[in-house]
Amino acid sequence: MHLVRNIRLLRKMNNYESIKHLPAEIPAPRQFLRYCFGFDRLTPEEILDEEICFGYSVKCVNLLSKVLGIQKKTVRGWGDNPNFEDMPQHARTTCGYVQVALSPEILKRIASSEYVAPRVTANQFINEMLLKGSSYSERLKIVSSTKFRGQYLTLLSETLTISKRTIYEWGRDIELPKMPIYHQHTLAYALAAYRKKQQQNIAA
Repeated sequence: MHLVRNIRLLRKMNNYESIKHLPAEIPAPRQFLRYCFGFDRLTPEEILDEEICFGYSVKCVNLLSKVLGIQKKTVRGWGDNPNFEDMPQHARTTCGYVQVALSPEILKRIASSEYVAPRVTANQFINEMLLKGSSYSERLKIVSSTKFRGQYLTLLSETLTISKRTIYEWGRDIELPKMPIYHQHTLAYALAAYRKKQQQNIAA
């Protein structure tokens, strides 16, 4: 019984380590958009030809708006298109998870169809990463531990690339009711990226 409990605990620790390193690098907005439209596989000359095509700027704004769940007006305020130098850190982090989770083929379909950006609450994310697979008694023991709050705050902080102090302002319990919706989009893509990596590891 102790062996089973230790294996489950080790699995939770591996979940934590896996999500911490996704993505390894956050792409610049322009590089992310090239990935989305499949231009990153082209030569520099071909990429430039695509980027100066009529309508590309509109496509960039539309896609970012859909994927990030943010109004087009807000996206346009992030600087010159397609560089978007003023894109906030939370949006850049989300783009990094999107690039891991979704293929260019899927992103192209999103660009040409109706799409609602997915959302995952803090509670759902923590349950998936730290509690999934545990029995009721194990879950009760985990959440009752004095270390649990620190663990899930650290996990959220590193996943969202924000400070724990900011997270404290969203509420005292695991529900974090004041968490902004755009961070829920980030958690959804982070979870999708983690699941995809897990599937790849199983298939390897």
